[in-house]
Amino acid sequence: MAYIQNWHGAEIKVARSAGGVLAVADPWDNVVRTGIRPWPPPELIQKAYQSRQLSAFRGENAEIAVSRLGFYSDLQSLHSEDALTWSVFGPIAYATRAVREEFTRELLELINVPHQSTAHAHVWLWRRLPHPDTLVPGGPEIDFGIQTDALFLLGEAKWRSRVGAFQGAQRNKDQVTLRREFCEKYGRRLLPTCRRFGILGVSRAGGIAPVADAEAEGVTLHGRDVTWQAIAGLSSHPVADELRSYLVWKTRHSHAD
Repeated sequence: MAYIQNWHGAEIKVARSAGGVLAVADPWDNVVRTGIRPWPPPELIQKAYQSRQLSAFRGENAEIAVSRLGFYSDLQSLHSEDALTWSVFGPIAYATRAVREEFTRELLELINVPHQSTAHAHVWLWRRLPHPDTLVPGGPEIDFGIQTDALFLLGEAKWRSRVGAFQGAQRNKDQVTLRREFCEKYGRRLLPTCRRFGILGVSRAGGIAPVADAEAEGVTLHGRDVTWQAIAGLSSHPVADELRSYLVWKTRHSHAD
């Protein structure tokens, strides 16, 4: 049976896949939870579904992987982008209005998106948009979003994986393109007060989303890219010190590329 120390220095039980990827026995050991009550929040319960990756674990490791939930969830993997996305943006979504507004201001300054006000900033995770090609429900799942009266920003979060390709009705678009096209086609109609739309790629090393600005019909679409470490450096994050420790821990225990 294997244990590692978490970012607080406490021992936690882990399983190791045949490929060397670590997974925590308890999915809540893989996320920042400081200040969130009641626990777990519905966003994480939504993500705690059964994975098809249990076959990657053998013997005692497979037993450990299902010991807490009775099944294996991808949320347990130290490679989980959802666990990381929650740990960065979940505490913001549940923070006070003042914290959300200040974090949004700092983030927009970090990625160089002009703004006049971040009043009533709303932060959300894992919502789906109508599909930009067909307008059917259950379109692209947005990892995180930030919305003010004048801004609508959609975030695409990655850790070790690449931006998904072969998407859209004709399988000829990627994830970033679908999000941009939704804003271009329907953003102004659905959000008439917004004058700025944004697509923000967040990853370990950066470079997953084009950095560019475009204007059409009185609105501006910003393409931006940033690293997790840069966001963790924002002083307005309510658990900034813990978040930085969490990122160090996650980097140390992620399987090498």
